[in-house]
Amino acid sequence: MSAEAAAPPPSGRSLRPILLRRLAQAIFVAWASFTLTFAILYWLPGDPVSIMLGPDAQLDPVALAKLRAQYGYDRPLVVQYLDALWRAMHLDFGTSLVTGKDVAASIAAAAPVTAGLAFLSLAMAIALGTLLAVFSLDLPGFPRVGSVASKIPALFVAVPTFVVGLLLLQVFAFTLHWAPATGSGSFSTLILPALTLAIPGAGLLGQVLGKSLRQTYAETFVRILRARGCSELRILRHALQNAALPAFTMAGLIVGGTIASSVVTETVFSRQGIGRLMQMGVTNKDINLVCGLIVFSALIYVVLNLIVDLLYPLLDPRVGHRA
Repeated sequence: MSAEAAAPPPSGRSLRPILLRRLAQAIFVAWASFTLTFAILYWLPGDPVSIMLGPDAQLDPVALAKLRAQYGYDRPLVVQYLDALWRAMHLDFGTSLVTGKDVAASIAAAAPVTAGLAFLSLAMAIALGTLLAVFSLDLPGFPRVGSVASKIPALFVAVPTFVVGLLLLQVFAFTLHWAPATGSGSFSTLILPALTLAIPGAGLLGQVLGKSLRQTYAETFVRILRARGCSELRILRHALQNAALPAFTMAGLIVGGTIASSVVTETVFSRQGIGRLMQMGVTNKDINLVCGLIVFSALIYVVLNLIVDLLYPLLDPRVGHRA
């Protein structure tokens, strides 16, 4: 066994720079996301208080000015930003105009709905993406399947999420009646939205894993295993172990991107999760709610990528040795 293959996992001392660097990145990403969201929402036309009251509200200018002062919108923009940033540093995002509740409490109530959707869609994406990658290899016994399977991932990535959701609703909910169309109260309501999110993720995983598998099958050890009379199933298992690392990195990115895609998916399927909350916050120009959701999403994204970075040397000791 070579020294490189026998290299131990990175120690706590070698992981410390990675953790510090990722922590600094997390702080910067959270600040930049908060600042950009705050600026964009203020550039959008309309007054948050007027949007909250609705177009039919009849309020004199004095009462409207009192409401704006109550929510702090009468102060200079810089003062509002610095005050909101200071409160955000203490995880206090104020009160939501949409729900009338504390923003942190609203996020905590909606997060489990989106978390269940994200992890089920990831499991579906891994299963479907792996099947597409394997069948794209032109394995013995499956003639001409590889040329078809290799083109499906690009199609999955190209089709917009809302189109996939509407097609699944039409076929499986309204025509076949196999699954409920809306709701978030039972496991059956998770199937169609999770599949909607899994299809583009499966396309990405299928492309990355398929390319890595084809490169692995061209290596010498595959020819050696065939010469020894190993079965194709055993060869495929060894090839998957060697080719899965790039796809593992993509899996972490897919979970982070699920929060962004859930805005469309949860709106289509009427699920009361993070995405639906984001849609209502942007529609009503709820600055406190949207800024809280953006910071929450940014932190989740950074934490997931940190987990992937820490697990990568454990899966491939050569990475820790090179580091």
